[in-house]
Amino acid sequence: MDPLEEQAQELEVLQAIYPDELTILTPTRFQINILLDTETKRKHTVLLDVTYTEDYPESVPVLNILEGSTDSDGEEYSEEESENEDDKYDDDDDQTMSKKLLNLIETIQLDREDYAELLRKLIQEAEENVGMPSVFSLASSLKDHAETQFMEKFKAKEKEILDAREAREKEEQKKFTGTKVTPESFEKWRQAFRKELGIDKRLAERYADMHKGRLTGKQIFEQGLASGEELEDDGKEIDMSSLKKELEKTVI
Repeated sequence: MDPLEEQAQELEVLQAIYPDELTILTPTRFQINILLDTETKRKHTVLLDVTYTEDYPESVPVLNILEGSTDSDGEEYSEEESENEDDKYDDDDDQTMSKKLLNLIETIQLDREDYAELLRKLIQEAEENVGMPSVFSLASSLKDHAETQFMEKFKAKEKEILDAREAREKEEQKKFTGTKVTPESFEKWRQAFRKELGIDKRLAERYADMHKGRLTGKQIFEQGLASGEELEDDGKEIDMSSLKKELEKTVI
């Protein structure tokens, strides 16, 4: 079949499928305004711009994707209700974060980078369908890809807010959680505490004052460093080094 005849037949079919969405610009160029199914108050559309090549469908048509248009009958979402996508969520309180989550889907919109990615996918599909009329198939795929792209942007933004909220909650919890004590950290604190209060120095002075390193039996008994039985006069000399260790146990 002659390419021009095939093109004319396909265009006639597209007019029947898209009576309100199709706009014919020239005999070889037209646009299809595709409405996306999104759970939003405002409508989102993408515009598929198609230009037939001389030998289409034996070659890939010239494709472009633009932001579509909506009629004035659609319910619009005011800018006052829409949240700024550039807001720093980690600077917001929980109430503001909850409001952002509630209205988040209304802030999502496809941009140039999204259109470029959609076009890349569409051209790849068109190349796979060379030899047969494929505009309807391309339009259907574009709708599916665009809706998926829209939801992926929404979920990514939602995760950003939830992660910010979680990080904020963890910071708040730190205020009520003490530092975990380990044997190493306790020993470090103990040494610093003893040094700050001069405990070791005072112990050394106290030991030196004990009759030049010796205590009477009465002093030893009164300070609880030995029992009465240990102080019996059995001819044994008191071990002063062990007494010093006992003194150190009386302080931290």
